[in-house]
Amino acid sequence: MKELGSKKRPNQSMFAVLGLLSLRPMTGYELRKLSEQSIQHFWRESFGQIYPSLKQLEAQGWATRKTETSEVPGRPARQVYSLTTAGAEALKEWVAIPANPEVPRNELLLKVFFGRNVPAEVNLHQIAEHRRRLLDELDGYAAIKERIQREYRNHPDFPYWLLALSCGRRKTEAKIAWCDEAREVLQNLAAPSVVNGNKGKRRKTELVEQGRDS
Repeated sequence: MKELGSKKRPNQSMFAVLGLLSLRPMTGYELRKLSEQSIQHFWRESFGQIYPSLKQLEAQGWATRKTETSEVPGRPARQVYSLTTAGAEALKEWVAIPANPEVPRNELLLKVFFGRNVPAEVNLHQIAEHRRRLLDELDGYAAIKERIQREYRNHPDFPYWLLALSCGRRKTEAKIAWCDEAREVLQNLAAPSVVNGNKGKRRKTELVEQGRDS
């Protein structure tokens, strides 16, 4: 496999599409929909990435394209892509290659790192919004797991799909626990400013009352 044997990093999007084609022949639209329903929580492919990847796979001889005319008048023909034997071998070889280390880019943590520049209440709001989105993610994972167990329990990929799903769920649970920890720390940081603010208000009230009495 010339593509894999070179020192150049393999096109990860191309192999994501190749892996999806290993499930069944599909059109570009069907690939996008399946991607949204399966790997999206850990690997996102845009519509603009899928079609160039399909062209690359076809050029490499790892996928074939078949035109299927529609029986419905006026409806355009479907371009259905299928995995070839060479594509299946390329996929096996790619899966066996050690995964590249992740390069983290987390805007929330970047803002928390520089959080001293804004009031603690601003940071608390950021954390609360993030926690809310994470809870929505957990609900999504539960729904996906229920569907996989209901529809694909006997599928040969079933245990692997659950493993990938479990990783995402556990990461989300850990992030929620961190949000709770961060909220407690930030609330303690916000408390002195609130206390000092109340003291200032009380002192101002006392001075006003003294002025009235004099």
